[in-house]
Amino acid sequence: MVASRKAADQPANRLLGLLPPKDYERLRPHLEPVPLEYRMSLYRVHERIGFVYFIETGVGSLVNTMKNGDAAEVGTIGNEGVVGLPLVLNDDRAPTSVYVQVPGAGLRMKATLFNKELARSASMRTVMHRYAHAFFNQVAQSAACNHFHTR
Repeated sequence: MVASRKAADQPANRLLGLLPPKDYERLRPHLEPVPLEYRMSLYRVHERIGFVYFIETGVGSLVNTMKNGDAAEVGTIGNEGVVGLPLVLNDDRAPTSVYVQVPGAGLRMKATLFNKELARSASMRTVMHRYAHAFFNQVAQSAACNHFHTR
């Protein structure tokens, strides 16, 4: 059985809150508080992802840019998730970018340390893989709605 945290110890990021306490305690020393300013880049298309971001307040926007320069938001990340999902799927780059759409605050962690902790903990991998599945479903729902619903 997983030990529970007191409400005061509960992280503002809900994904961090889903981690078993032992996993969260190993991450805590490496989580750096950062302000998330409007349009701040959290990672760029095809560039190495240097940090994961656990948003506490605000919203990140996953953006797909076409060859002609047109761009579309294809997903959002708030306090329920993590920015840097390609790392969870064993990749360090993405065909998309993420920038801050709604300013706020978050915690960031070096990608190399995140990968080490992910490799170390099956329970952390399970939580992150479930989030990846949920995020995939959000993007799929968004694509379906954009196709079937007119403005």
